[in-house]
Amino acid sequence: MRLLTLISAALFGLALIQPAAAQEKENIAWGGSNPGGVMYYMVGTAGTIISEKLPQYNITQITTGGSTENAKRIIKGELDMGIVYGAHVFMSQKPEGPFEGGAKGTMFRGVAKAYKGPTYFVTLPGSGITKISDLDGKKVALGPPGSGTVFNCSNIMRATGMLDKLKPSMMTFADAGRALGNGQIDALCQSSAPAAAVKELAETKGAVVIPYTADEMKAITGTYPFYNAGTMPSTTYKGVPDVDLPYLTVYWVAHERVSAKAVEDILDLVYQPDIKKQLAAGHKAWGQMEPDTKNFVALGVPMHPGAEAYYKKKGLWQE
Repeated sequence: MRLLTLISAALFGLALIQPAAAQEKENIAWGGSNPGGVMYYMVGTAGTIISEKLPQYNITQITTGGSTENAKRIIKGELDMGIVYGAHVFMSQKPEGPFEGGAKGTMFRGVAKAYKGPTYFVTLPGSGITKISDLDGKKVALGPPGSGTVFNCSNIMRATGMLDKLKPSMMTFADAGRALGNGQIDALCQSSAPAAAVKELAETKGAVVIPYTADEMKAITGTYPFYNAGTMPSTTYKGVPDVDLPYLTVYWVAHERVSAKAVEDILDLVYQPDIKKQLAAGHKAWGQMEPDTKNFVALGVPMHPGAEAYYKKKGLWQE
């Protein structure tokens, strides 16, 4: 009887130990976007690799509406990580824009730059539109309703004093490309490159990416510090030379509650050359991943302690 009692006690002790061991795995809910979106495939690719290579971290991909929802759900504590526009990190600190009236995003912490994309206006050769001010009174497609493209294009036009001078319309990228090609609109706006609609125009009817003046670029980056000047190379579209454009950076961010060890371990993995190649093979946007610590901190929140430790250890920290 005593032996049975000892065995029962031992088994009960094991039952208590096993759940405790299982709890050592850190769960991380990571928001991307809807299927078909860049962020959806980025998180799906990275989450799979991280969970496989670092089994102590359980990465769960969360389907969301994209940057705005990711930011709001991190603020509410519903997500541990997310892919978020630098613009939304910045606005959440006020809070303003889509975050107006809500809690501030003080819990955001930077992990890495995910990718960046330019915002630009396109017209056809022979349109007579050679500069941004020529869009005065013109029909311009700003992107699909509620999209990040409309957000970016409206910001750019507002900063340059052109927003109230346009005849704007909202339509899908494919519809805008066809409308421009058919002469139904005078220009369209894009906030990614290469864009399929613009590429098709460039290869069939030709495309002109309208350049910004130095003063316009200064007004854009001065009004909205989440845009940075960059150059879209001539290899992007047929017949389009190098052109300086405002770029919006998209970041991989974490809630402050995510452990420093988890973030440092994950970065130590994803920056390994072979793993970085796997990430880029899963989605090419991962090929742009880099620390970008100086620009992130300028948005008003710090890098995650785990990220700071990793980047300083590797000599990649900038401030």
